[in-house]
Amino acid sequence: MQFDVYLFDFDGTLVDSRESLVPVFRAGYSVVGREVTEEECSRWMHINLRQSLEDSGIPKEQYETVVKAIIASLDLPESLALIRLYDDTLKVVRELKARGKRLGIVSNNGSAHIRNALRVLNVEEGLFDCVVGSDMFQNGKPSAEPIELALEILGEEKSKAVVYVGDSLQDPECAENAAVSGVLVDRENTHPDYGGIRIQSLEELL
Repeated sequence: MQFDVYLFDFDGTLVDSRESLVPVFRAGYSVVGREVTEEECSRWMHINLRQSLEDSGIPKEQYETVVKAIIASLDLPESLALIRLYDDTLKVVRELKARGKRLGIVSNNGSAHIRNALRVLNVEEGLFDCVVGSDMFQNGKPSAEPIELALEILGEEKSKAVVYVGDSLQDPECAENAAVSGVLVDRENTHPDYGGIRIQSLEELL
């Protein structure tokens, strides 16, 4: 399974952020008096923020207030400290880099937050050739726009030699919409009937 360009989702793919996102979502929605369950947090971490707001059922006039509170909570030291790299992440990413592959992160999370998290996790600067977050595009996944922006930054063309690796079903959908290859990382065997390329560890990319 060899590609020239590897684009990765962030949450649930490179890092386990579930523990950090529960208090973040709760802090965000608490400002409008909405209580949030762990089940909702688990669901929302796999979709873009707009979709999670719609799923929550809060009035649209409250969206901006909640988004501001969520963004502020994401980069609190106590939130960043709860993010963990998966055991296979650095091994695989470093090996791909050593092989001369181009690497990028494409996420519905904000680019500043991703960079802050990488810094706190002591991931070496320059390991990824680009970081594309929600503050950089208009339409989030599964729209093709995030991947298209990453390829523009990298100066790469759309092709099946480019792969987008993510843990949500909207990630391979995003890859398909962008006319690149897609790989679903299904660490907990959540989607056994998925018909595309499915792996349970990033090591299967090597």
